Amino acid sequence: MRRHYRPAPFRFEAIALAIAVAALALVSGCRRAEESVYPKPEGWPRIEMPAADYRIHNLGGVALMVNSAATVETHDSKQGALWADLSYPGVSDGKIYLSLTDTGDPEALGAAVENRHERMELNTGGALTELTELTSEGGWTCEIALTRSSLTTPVQILAHDGERRMLSGALYLNLPAGTSPDSVAPIVRAVNRDLTEALKHLRRL
Repeated sequence: MRRHYRPAPFRFEAIALAIAVAALALVSGCRRAEESVYPKPEGWPRIEMPAADYRIHNLGGVALMVNSAATVETHDSKQGALWADLSYPGVSDGKIYLSLTDTGDPEALGAAVENRHERMELNTGGALTELTELTSEGGWTCEIALTRSSLTTPVQILAHDGERRMLSGALYLNLPAGTSPDSVAPIVRAVNRDLTEALKHLRRL
């Protein structure tokens, strides 16, 4: 007796499913390859700056509000000015240099202020700078210049009593070439905050 066999029906569903799985795997692999090409965002070390807590430092008869965590070193310069160097704990690449100058009279004071303005402008290097002006509780005319993109002198101050005394200073950073301003932004923000507080309360003792 001769038997006849019928071939099994062709299963389109199984083949279609196999093709879909293969295509999905191929797309997924391409996406992973593309994602690996793009560089990951660069992370910066977290810099912890002191909180906004202050004490009064006597700088040549002038009340200077400084951060309680800062170290203050004072010394006389050859030009007759009184210098104060402010350092923050954990910040080895930056220091605030302040100078208090007695010019002798209003005319000499005006010339000294003008000279300092020129120096501040040179320090910005033509970069975008935010200038804040205020009058202290002791009647001093004050201004603070913030140059966020600067890697040398991002924060500068100038103040005078209108008679003979002038206070000037800046945050100086000693950083390798190519350093991103974002990496030192916490330092710049804290110093700008503290020097603004110092100018607000500047007065004679």
